[in-house]
Order: sequence, then C-alpha cells, then structure tokens
Amino acid sequence: MSIGLYYPYVHFRDLAWIKAAALFMPRLARIVPQGFRVSDPDDVRALRDGLGFVEDFDPADAVEAVSQHMLLLIDRRGDDLRRRFDVRDAVVADLVNAEPSPPGIPAPMYGTQHRFTSDGRPLAGLYPGEMTEELRRILQANGLARPVVRNAVSGQSGPEWVGIDPTLAWVYKCALTSELANRASFTPLTDQVAALTAAGTWNADRMAAVLLGEATASAHEQEDLTARVGVLSVQYVLPARLRDVPVDKIVELRTRYEADFRAFSDSVERTANTLKDSVGDIENRRALEMHLRDAVHRDFEIQVDELRKMMNGMGLQTITTAAGTNFEMPSSMALFSATTGVAVGSTMGMLTGAAGTAAVAAFGIVTGARRQGDEAVSANPAGFLLRVERGLRPVTLWGRVNMALRRSIGAGI
Repeated sequence: MSIGLYYPYVHFRDLAWIKAAALFMPRLARIVPQGFRVSDPDDVRALRDGLGFVEDFDPADAVEAVSQHMLLLIDRRGDDLRRRFDVRDAVVADLVNAEPSPPGIPAPMYGTQHRFTSDGRPLAGLYPGEMTEELRRILQANGLARPVVRNAVSGQSGPEWVGIDPTLAWVYKCALTSELANRASFTPLTDQVAALTAAGTWNADRMAAVLLGEATASAHEQEDLTARVGVLSVQYVLPARLRDVPVDKIVELRTRYEADFRAFSDSVERTANTLKDSVGDIENRRALEMHLRDAVHRDFEIQVDELRKMMNGMGLQTITTAAGTNFEMPSSMALFSATTGVAVGSTMGMLTGAAGTAAVAAFGIVTGARRQGDEAVSANPAGFLLRVERGLRPVTLWGRVNMALRRSIGAGI
C-alpha cells in the first residue's frame, strides 16, 4: 500500500481517524509549507516520533504547476469567478476564522471575530507558501483574495496570509494535494467525511467544473479504493471508543507485528486492485459501495471470524481456563504481584508437589497451542486485524496476568 497524503489541512481534525489510519496505512505525509509552525497534540506526536508515521512534506515542487492551473482559470473565467467568490466587500478584520470547505458544505467556523464576504460567507486562509507570488497578486487584483495578518485557526502570526472564499480555497487545496500525490506516488486521504476527494486529475477545466457547478467528477474518479478497503477492514475490529485508546498501544502493535502489518497492507492492495479491475468503472456510487463492502467482507471479515474460531477451538481462551481444573491457582494478591514486577518463575515456584507438576504440564500444553495459534495468525493476511482487536480491547486483571505469563514464555497474540 502506498503512503497516504493527508488533506486539506495541516493539523488533523479527528484523533480517532489518525489512530485508525495508523493501523492500515504504512505512513502518512501531510502538506506543510516552509515556515509553517506545526502544533500537534500528544497523540499525533507519539505517532510521529514513536512510529515515524507522520511526516511533513513541503509542497514547493507542486506549487508552481497548481498555481498555473488557477491562473489559467482566472484568465478564462474571471468574470464568473468574481460573481461567485468576490471578497472586495468583505468586512475589514485581521482574523480568518473559517476552514476551506467543499462546495455546498458550510465552512467550519472558529473564534468570535469573522471576516465575511458580501453575502455573509466567512473567509478561509491559505498560507503564502501554498501558492506562487504571481497567483497571490492576480487573486488580489481580481478581488478573489485579500491579505490578512493572522489566521485564527492555526493561531499563527507573522507572514501575511491569503484570505479567500472557503470553496475556492478547498478546490485549490485539492488540486495541490493531487499534484503532490501524483509526483510522489502518495494516496490522498482526508478525515472530512463530506469532502470531495482530491483523487483524479485537477486542472483549470476541472476547477471550473467544480467551482461553477457545471459538472462533477465521476464516482470512480472521486474514490480511492485502496484507502476505502483499508478503512472498512480495520473498522471491523476497532473498539467503539478508539479516541480513548492510548496511542502507545497502536505504536506497540505496529512495532511488534510489523511483518503481519505489511502482509495485511499487501492484502488490502490486492483487494483494491481486484475491485478496480472488475468494477472500477462503475459510476453509480451506491453500487460501487456495495461491491466494496462485499469484497471487504469476503477477504477480511470472514477471515477474522475463522481465526477467532480457530483460536477458541484450540482451547486458547485463557491460561487460567486451561490449567484451573488441574490445580489451585495462587491467591489474587500473588497473581497481581506477577503483573507488577514479580518474575513468572517466582509465581510458578508457589505451585509445589503434584499441583505444581500439573501446572507446568498445563503451561506446556497451552504454550504449544498458543505458538501454533500465533503461527496461524501470522500466516493469514487478515491476522493483523485479530491482533488489533485483541491488542486494543480493555484488559482485565486476569487478562494482565495471562499477558504477563504469555510474554514471559514467548507466546501470545
């Protein structure tokens, strides 16, 4: 699977989304123009620093090409653009409090001060490094942009930002994302559910079609099937409140099971490629979604269900279940101490005589079964999903005991 390219913002808007993305994308780039100061929350920093998952990417190589597309559009359709996106009558203010927003979608607002266009729409802000100086000058000369001192969304002051209609800003950001993705072989990804995707070719004609409502891109041009397959397959095993799952667990899963993750990513790519070959030209979005969900069910959900049955059939529910009928386990305090620093050998030393012998035998049986199960999970491309399911669920006291014992003997998922 290729590296993802986040858009249309620099800062991630949905922490649960980026946690999920880290479970199906190898890495995630984002557009950060030179001079832009990033301010990430702790979870994003952990994914960036602990896993190398997030990487900032300067769009300088793509800026010239996209700016030329926009300049050509202004030259051809300047009057039409001004009728829709003229900002010369905007209320004077120093703050831009809106995000770039797709056509027909209200722009998200921040703060209490706004700069409005004449019909009451807020203005979004583009960083100077996202376009050429020539484009900034032409936009302002045509009344399609105004200089602003500070952007309230990012909280940054310093260079003069470009105040622009949210829809015009969105289309430009999509075009910039697409150009950079094509040059670097990245896959555009967004956490904005209602967003028009940046996939496909963006030029002056497509910009005009989207901005002026003359046409829409076809369904297969708007959808990246690889990302959709990855999202849907991971959703099948994610906990309900992924936002509350410690990001360290995700870093550990990716680090500990890197080979399994790569096998899963390759399987996602294969499923997506099969879909592209068989139904990729379908323009009916609902029909395409039906084919997509059926493929994910066949290639991933059924496989995870079979792995669950296999693990349970091998008697791998818990170590205590397998051994409990043969001997009396230590007290709760003794078990708890085993999870807080006491070596497993010390715990095993508590079990003496026939009970101890039975316990060791039970451990041998369970350990062998768990290793067989672990090998079976690794051999299945969907096995990483089962590791995600078990690795992110809440851990009980008995679960912590079993985990400590399994790790001490090199077994377990």
